[in-house]
Amino acid sequence: MCAVLVRQFAAMGGMAAVRVSQTSGTQPGTLYPGAHFLTPMAESVVLFDTRDQLFTTGAVDDGKAASTKAMEHENLLNVQAKEGLTLGLAITIRYRLDPKHLDYIQANLPQPVEKEIVPPIVASAWRELVPNYTVREVFATKREEIRRKAADVITQKLAADGIVVKEVMLRDIQLPPEYAKGLENLLLQEQQNDQMGVQTEIQAKQVRIAELQAEATKAQQVKAAEGEAQVRVLQA
Repeated sequence: MCAVLVRQFAAMGGMAAVRVSQTSGTQPGTLYPGAHFLTPMAESVVLFDTRDQLFTTGAVDDGKAASTKAMEHENLLNVQAKEGLTLGLAITIRYRLDPKHLDYIQANLPQPVEKEIVPPIVASAWRELVPNYTVREVFATKREEIRRKAADVITQKLAADGIVVKEVMLRDIQLPPEYAKGLENLLLQEQQNDQMGVQTEIQAKQVRIAELQAEATKAQQVKAAEGEAQVRVLQA
């Protein structure tokens, strides 16, 4: 059995392991792919995937159109904004287990960490941070600031457990229905105001062009009158 385990482990790229003793528990150090000697019946190895992994809430956009009703049933992370309204966050965390700390992970953390550790820490970071902001700030004006702060908190907390965070993405935000309707009306009004502003600017330019043309015509008439006067003077 020992030889079989060694061969299987040696063939697995992107994997690492720790040695577990039946008597003294997890042994210090990390076993990387290769040949390792184990004490038959007394030791075993626990494998870990050290490649990049993703924790995701909400459906990932595959380029196909999705109906609003379908969007409402996505597995979004629900958080409350400052007004007490609930927002649905579609987030993605890219992370990996630090091979140097696999012995700590095996000995001290509930397994598997991708289900027992990562989701609750990610959720708590967003749920502690978002209530400090209004819906409008989360959705628009301070979206990147909030994402950056959440990334800092998540990175620090998971690093303490031997997990390296490589990227934190806030892909989408689902607004409360009542707020979404009001925002839609507001954006429509802003669009209409922008169109009116453009039309007003165009009209102002047309008026200015007409004024310049009138001034040019008047100047031409004055010059023509002056020229005729000079001709009459010379003829006299």
